[in-house]
Amino acid sequence: MGKYQLDDKGKAQVQRFHEKHSQGMNAQTKKSRVQALREKFLGKGKTANGAKKTKS
Repeated sequence: MGKYQLDDKGKAQVQRFHEKHSQGMNAQTKKSRVQALREKFLGKGKTANGAKKTKS
């Protein structure tokens, strides 16, 4: 662990941090995440419930 020694509570906190911030085996690339968000956003306009409709 290097220069600093952690107690059990500190080790658990570091473990949670690494689990939260790791991308893991099934990590998506940034491009695919952006594409998914774009599709979700564009789809919202068509199926928005209770949204005001513009004159067409």
